[in-house]
Amino acid sequence: MSENIRTITRKKKWLPFLKKEKELQNIRDKCLTLPEVLEHHAKEIPGKTAIIYHHKKINYREFNKTANSLANELLKMGIKRSDRIGLMLPRIPELVISFLGVAKAGGIAAPINYELTEEGIKTIFKNIMPSCLIVHSLYLDHAIRSLPDNIQIPIIVVGKYEGRGVSWNDIINTGKTNNPNLDIQAHDVVYLNYTSGSTGNSKGAQTTHSNIYWNTIAAIDILGLKSDDVHLCMFAPFAHPHEIFARPLYLGGTMVLVEKIYPKSIASAIDTHKVTCMMGLAPLYENLLEILEHKTFDLSSLRIPESGGMYTRTNLIEKFEHKIGVPIIPVWGSTETTGIAIANRPGSVIPKRSVGKPCPTYEVKIVDADNNELPSGEVGEMIFKGPAVVKNYYGDVSPACFQDGWYYSGDLGIKDENGYFYFMERKSGMMKVAGLKVYPQEIERVLLEHPYIKEVAVISVKDRLRGEIPKAIAVLQPETNVTEQEILDFCKDRLPHYKLPRIIEIRKDIPKSGSGKINKNLLTLEHV
Repeated sequence: MSENIRTITRKKKWLPFLKKEKELQNIRDKCLTLPEVLEHHAKEIPGKTAIIYHHKKINYREFNKTANSLANELLKMGIKRSDRIGLMLPRIPELVISFLGVAKAGGIAAPINYELTEEGIKTIFKNIMPSCLIVHSLYLDHAIRSLPDNIQIPIIVVGKYEGRGVSWNDIINTGKTNNPNLDIQAHDVVYLNYTSGSTGNSKGAQTTHSNIYWNTIAAIDILGLKSDDVHLCMFAPFAHPHEIFARPLYLGGTMVLVEKIYPKSIASAIDTHKVTCMMGLAPLYENLLEILEHKTFDLSSLRIPESGGMYTRTNLIEKFEHKIGVPIIPVWGSTETTGIAIANRPGSVIPKRSVGKPCPTYEVKIVDADNNELPSGEVGEMIFKGPAVVKNYYGDVSPACFQDGWYYSGDLGIKDENGYFYFMERKSGMMKVAGLKVYPQEIERVLLEHPYIKEVAVISVKDRLRGEIPKAIAVLQPETNVTEQEILDFCKDRLPHYKLPRIIEIRKDIPKSGSGKINKNLLTLEHV
């Protein structure tokens, strides 16, 4: 057992039901599965609210019973251990219940991006060959059209039922509510965590109970989360969906689900339910501040506002702290690390542009092209190791990004002399302008310092003389106006000549992926 794992397992505050010292000593080999955690809370804190959705509240007893009903009906249908169950559900209680019900039945949940084309979904179906689908009625036609011709499987329909498939309500009302008590092991794969992708070629990281467990307690430790925290859960239902519920579930806390991510809805949910923890992208926090200029919401309950998935500029962090009372906390995570692996600790001084230090249980290195670890201050690829790092993708025997126990992220970063990490750019996003390396995010950071720029994306455009040149696509703050030349002049004082964006385009919006990140693939395709 590594020292950082020993340290974290001695801290009983994050899992108060681990009372005996021998349990702590053996926990490395006996980490808790999702069904074990839910069943414990159903017994020890049955009346505590587990899920809030609009005005509906579900306590831990009801949560467990409903998950049991689903699990027992799945077993009755003939679902076997490690069968894949496709989920096409929005961010509603049935998504979380389905995840736990599938886990209790020994199956593998496969959340599918319902925003993909039929061909994209069909590609995933052919890869995983699901034994059953749980689909919201909104996506039922899309799901049926996407099924390969040789697949005929039961479909459980959530929402409006019109006679096709099996009604969710019938399943839940007829299923036995006792715990299935299957022999679920920590090393069992519990779901396929799909990488971001808008073309159907995303990969399903085989995520185990153990992966989720170690990522969750690492986050609990570094962020100082508590059992009475209320978590606003906004992850896409098909991108890191376990992060919708894992932290509150392991803590015996409460999760608040919001189906639509509109700034006013988010502000209202925080105010109404006294949310203490949330994860969002930088533009969401920008929009929240805008809403507060025009509407009155009380966001003072917020304790831990995380920001990941993209760069969070320093002046936004400071503006948020001035307005709300707490700074935004930058973090870095990925599908393959099962969530955040690098984070800043709340209450600590956050170095400008840093995503923090490695979370407990994670090892992180910066390496060159020959796998040599680089000294502080040099740019290289960030690689990760630890019990929360997945081992493989479903159907991929030996992916190149997993080598000798390390995950090669494809992200370029720097570590400073104090051990803080700084994300630079995706390796694939780096461009060479007249032979010189240029990282788009470095240009984006400068552009985001402009007071009139709200969002920006920098992409590579082919150039006859230089090979590549940077192009900046910007969205302006409301009720502001600035010319392309003024933006370029702003950059001239802050960037070397070869890094200047040679083309600047101002738009009303920038395309996003299903997870809310800027979709640079679409922007790049415009210039092919």
